[in-house]
Amino acid sequence: MTVLLILGANAWAGHHKNFKTTAYVMVQDVNRLGTVKEWEALWPDYFKNLKLDKVYLETFRDNVFVDDKAMQQAIKFFKSKGVEVSGGITYNFSGSKRQRWESFCYSNPEHLKMIKDIAELTARYFDEIVLDDYYFTNCKCDLCIKAKGNRSWGDFRMDLLDKVGREMIVEPAHRVNPKCKVIIKYPNWYDHFHGLGFDLKRGPWTFDGVYTGTETRNPESEQHLQAYESFGIIRYFENIRPQHNFGGWVDAGGAWYPEIFAEQLWLTLLAKAPEITLFNFSSMMFPSSQKGSNPPTWGRIADDAYNKIDPLLGKLGTPKGIKAYKPFNSSGDDFLHNYMGMVGIPVEIVPEFPEDEHLVILTECAKNDPEILSKMKRLMEKGGDVIVTSGFYRAMQDKGIKDIFEMVATERKADIDTVIVSGGYGFGRNIGRTAVSVKIPVFMYFTNDSWEDITTLSYGNGWPLLQHSVYSQGNIYVWVIPDNFSHLYALPANALNRLRAVISRSADVYIEGPSQVALMTYNNGTFVVHSFHHEPVTVNLVTRSKNGLTDLMSGEVFKGEIKPSQKINGRESFDTNVVTVTIPPHSFRGFRMMSQF
Repeated sequence: MTVLLILGANAWAGHHKNFKTTAYVMVQDVNRLGTVKEWEALWPDYFKNLKLDKVYLETFRDNVFVDDKAMQQAIKFFKSKGVEVSGGITYNFSGSKRQRWESFCYSNPEHLKMIKDIAELTARYFDEIVLDDYYFTNCKCDLCIKAKGNRSWGDFRMDLLDKVGREMIVEPAHRVNPKCKVIIKYPNWYDHFHGLGFDLKRGPWTFDGVYTGTETRNPESEQHLQAYESFGIIRYFENIRPQHNFGGWVDAGGAWYPEIFAEQLWLTLLAKAPEITLFNFSSMMFPSSQKGSNPPTWGRIADDAYNKIDPLLGKLGTPKGIKAYKPFNSSGDDFLHNYMGMVGIPVEIVPEFPEDEHLVILTECAKNDPEILSKMKRLMEKGGDVIVTSGFYRAMQDKGIKDIFEMVATERKADIDTVIVSGGYGFGRNIGRTAVSVKIPVFMYFTNDSWEDITTLSYGNGWPLLQHSVYSQGNIYVWVIPDNFSHLYALPANALNRLRAVISRSADVYIEGPSQVALMTYNNGTFVVHSFHHEPVTVNLVTRSKNGLTDLMSGEVFKGEIKPSQKINGRESFDTNVVTVTIPPHSFRGFRMMSQF
């Protein structure tokens, strides 16, 4: 039996040990190439740059249907190369150009018939289908307006797409091919899903599983997504329906330079995605934007990134971050978790309140849970701590949070340039300057009922950045978030170090240093530090492991220096081991804590 289990686990022999590499082939490319001969002609150059274990062959996009003979030829070709084949569908309707991204109308009987026909067609070819992330609706035609009635657009759309998903996609596909697994790929804009019909409470169970859009691209592009999301969103969807998040999806669009593209791949895989898809197959043949007369293709950059990360992945356990509670289909402090990740806090979003944790982070979206205050109190009565953002406190200040401790979220703002940490290693004043002027909301409080753990100043006056109080056996902190979330990166290291120490109550490691350095922690005493800086950056790794650290790739041992932990009210001090390391630009290093394993 043992031998059989081992053989079964290793029956798939891909190009990498810890994940499958895949690419999505658009229907236009399937039709354009058309024959095995044409596929054979491009394959040698393609394969020398990018090794693939699997492809998704698309049957529909932009009102273009696949040609049957072309699809049969594509399937035949890839199978002859030992490449797995699955299907893909993009449910977008291009009959009008009124919106940049135009969905089907799921109230239109003609569209519904087309949707069903496409699902059935695709299931005849494949035992697995992935829906590209167009399965949302932004339609506001007269049919939808009438069908919506008095409901909100979000409620109407979620009910509609759940019904269509079950009755027009999943059930027809299963009838045609009982072995067919229908997977919905969710895009990267998770905080806005419910407004356009994606229901994370039902959708991951309506379909046979999910795929995850981890294409953060450049943060200066239209969506302004932060790189940490490529890691965090995989973990979020895995926490929603464990073991049914089948992979991450990255494209080269908006990457601007190769390092950004590679980082998306690394972070997706560091989150332990079992498979990674590149969109799309043909674009991987294009030269990258890297300077020089002969820049590598995007496929070459991806292949190099895979080869670099794969040896590390097998040494890491299961990701284990600091829990941040986000109720299903909630909004507030949109995408703030990713900015927290970018300042070195290993945030892991969960859809249920983690009542057994020692510390929980609550951003404004947690206001959508009607029982949230009771849950907070029960956690603190057991000795737990709660970190709430200023957005959460403002939303709850007239809804009972003052029963825990009293602050007032005023209408005033302050432009601050100095930050003072009053806690830490002693009772001195650790002063730092912000990189730019930072605007924060002004909070007032009763002196000695709570206290400023981190203070801000502007021209001699000051306001809290981190406010501390107690409740029952626990602690509550209000983390005042700048109006511009990216100004978290402008905070000096003294403030970030204090935030990390406070939030890492039960963690085995945290980092000290500048912003835009991410920390990913795992359940086997390993962790990864990734720098998004353009130059090498030096950070301190503060651990509870007194025997030092081992670099997971080089084997180098770091003994470190034993120092007392920062003083935090209500908690016992302990010894820490501090190791100083340098992280190369746009790169990562992995470590193991020696005392534990």
